[in-house]
Amino acid sequence: MRHAKLGVAVGYERLPREYRMKRSRMHAFLWVIGAGTASMLLAMLPADDLPAAFKYPFLLAWVALMGWLFYATLRCSTTADIKAIHVRGMARRRRLAWEDIQDIRAELNPASAMQSGAPDVLVHAYDRNGAKVLLPFVDDVHVNVERELGLLLEAWEELRGADWAHDPQAAVLINRRDARQAALMMGFSAVMLAFIPLTVLMLLPLFVDLPGWLESILTPLTVMGVGAPLIFVLTALTSYRSRRPSG
Repeated sequence: MRHAKLGVAVGYERLPREYRMKRSRMHAFLWVIGAGTASMLLAMLPADDLPAAFKYPFLLAWVALMGWLFYATLRCSTTADIKAIHVRGMARRRRLAWEDIQDIRAELNPASAMQSGAPDVLVHAYDRNGAKVLLPFVDDVHVNVERELGLLLEAWEELRGADWAHDPQAAVLINRRDARQAALMMGFSAVMLAFIPLTVLMLLPLFVDLPGWLESILTPLTVMGVGAPLIFVLTALTSYRSRRPSG
């Protein structure tokens, strides 16, 4: 192991490290759940057309579900100690021993463009089987990702063992997963870029006198229902084939 120089702690000496939901986001989450539950109660309790045998069990189940959702979210965490990274999800716990980790990466969150307040950057660890494991709350909303990722990488390099080496099979699986993810993103991007040209094609028969066979093809169902999926599939397959690793 490397030793600290001039009193500066190396990665493993700054452990344990725990990552949980920010208190401000916790309060906002509780408010959303509370408001949603109150709205459901106010909508259903006065509803005389709903039988009591359905209404009250449904409301009890709703309240129980919202309570579990809040409780389970609060329990989610990432903890790093000298033995492993411990990931606690909503329904599952995972222990990633340092020697079993193949990589730790900061990656863009593709859902951030569609979810207000969602993190732009997430951190994942990859295990010996090539599985991608999200590290809850190690993201750019809750922490300084560059700093915390650097700390985790330093700890991993120190604690994985002197004889550690990349697992070749895991590397292939990880690269294939990356290729699939990139292919999906390319497919979605191609459909978005093609949306306006496809719309023009769909509206073309309204403004241009076309042969009957061509006009029958350029229908909304054909252009959007067949053309858009076809563009997605062809782009995704082409991207995956160009990126897919051998092995």
